[in-house]
Amino acid sequence: MSKKIKTYPMIGDVDFVKSRRARKITLSVRPGRKVRMTMPWHSSYRDAETFLLGHMDWLKEKVGQARLYEQSHGIPLDPDLRANAREVLRKRAADYLPARTALLAKQHGFSYRRVSLRASRTRWGSCSAVNNINLSIFLMQLPPHLIDYVILHELVHTVHKNHGPDFWHLLETLTVGARALAREIRKQRINL
Repeated sequence: MSKKIKTYPMIGDVDFVKSRRARKITLSVRPGRKVRMTMPWHSSYRDAETFLLGHMDWLKEKVGQARLYEQSHGIPLDPDLRANAREVLRKRAADYLPARTALLAKQHGFSYRRVSLRASRTRWGSCSAVNNINLSIFLMQLPPHLIDYVILHELVHTVHKNHGPDFWHLLETLTVGARALAREIRKQRINL
């Protein structure tokens, strides 16, 4: 992957990223991140910039929407502030999640090898084949009942490695309304 950054008025920094997997030039604007222009490896930066300039009105609108979203959801606009916020979240997670996992495991008779904390944005938790539990630091943004649900979900995976009927039956005995909690957690979004 090859990368180049260029600044434009009213938009800010744009990351031009050449990717061997890209088949066409694409633009993306996401809250809390720079504008990203992904382009095929063989494309020239000049072609990408021509594409960008041709979509400038659309891009200004999307950047404005992203900034409004950032402000209304409390996402720090400054990358240094975002990094600091992530470190604060990591510390809170380290202070709370391993101890809470140990308590819930003891209460319900589960055993696991260790708890690791990750900055995973795609999954709240996982359990390895050897019963290592991985938890996302972003769990700290959830209400306590959903944090407990995720921890119990992963503890049940120390016994049942799939999401079959036995898994759900055991989880339901530990937390009433497990399937409703699973639906609730799917609606949650990471705000950092």
